[in-house]
Order: sequence, then C-alpha cells, then structure tokens
Amino acid sequence: METHEVLEHAEQAEEAAERDEGFGRRAAIVVSIMAALLAITSLAGNRSSTEAILAQARASDTYNEYEANSIKRHVNLDDAAQLRILSAGTPSFESADAQARSLEQDVNTKYQPAQDELLPQAQALEHDREVAEARHRGFELSEAAFQIGIVLSSISIVARARWLLSVGIGLGVVGALLGLNAYLLLVPLP
Repeated sequence: METHEVLEHAEQAEEAAERDEGFGRRAAIVVSIMAALLAITSLAGNRSSTEAILAQARASDTYNEYEANSIKRHVNLDDAAQLRILSAGTPSFESADAQARSLEQDVNTKYQPAQDELLPQAQALEHDREVAEARHRGFELSEAAFQIGIVLSSISIVARARWLLSVGIGLGVVGALLGLNAYLLLVPLP
C-alpha cells in the first residue's frame, strides 16, 4: 500500500469517526426529546386516571343520593296511604288525611324534583369517567411507544445502527400521535 493510500484511509477513518460522533449526538438529542415527551404523557395519564376515579366516586355518591331520595319518596307515599287506610271511618281521619297530604307534598316538592336532577347528574359523571378512562388508555399506549422508542434509540448509539434510530424515531412519532389523540379523543382506541 502506498503512502497516499494510507493517508486517504486515515482521512476516511477520521471522517467516519466524526460522522459517528455526530450520529451519537443526534441520537442522544432524540432520546432526550422522547424522554421529555414521555414525562409529559405520563403526567397526563396519571391525571386522567385520577379524574376517572374522582368521576366514578362522584357518580356513585350521586346515585346513592338518588336511591335515598327514591326510598324516602316511596316511604312517604306508603305512609300516606297507610294513614288514610288506617284512619278511614274514624274521627281522626281528617287529621290523618292532612298528614298524608303533607307527606305527598314533600314527595312532590322535595324528593321527586331532587330525583329528576340527580339522575342526569349521575349519568353525566359516568360519561366524564368514561372520557377520562379513554384518555388514560390512550396515554398509556403513548407511554409504551415512547419507552420502546427510547430503548431502541439508545441501543442505536451503542450499536451505531442508524436503522434502529429510525425505528426509535418512528415509535416516538407514534407515541406523539397517540398522546395527541388521547388528549383530543379523535379516534377511539380499544
């Protein structure tokens, strides 16, 4: 091998090392960006999970209040009927009838209107829970894509495999799209 060929090979090796150093730097930046997006997605997923739990608790409380009002309504109506039946033909019928009307008035002014409000509230809270759960599932998928993308991109630095970095970047893009979809709920996910 001649001297100029040796120098040429040395220059090519130096250029390759510089390219590899640039590749490693770019891959590290990609990993850092995906890690930041993973952190954001993780926080959003945790928040969605908390929102789902709170909405479920509120829905349960509202349904419980609805059921309690339903029981009070039925008890009042039953008591009113019993007062009338038991006092029929007795001197205390008018007093019992007045008490029965008072119980029925409570049903019409207090318990029935409350029930009419509570059921739609409970259903709306259930809907809020379903939305929060859908967001949480989407953020979980986004997190998984970012995590795998980070792993593959990190391996690409050590292995000097550009194709692994490309796959990692692709998974990062998928993670970003899944995170955006989880926030906007444009496409329903299983």
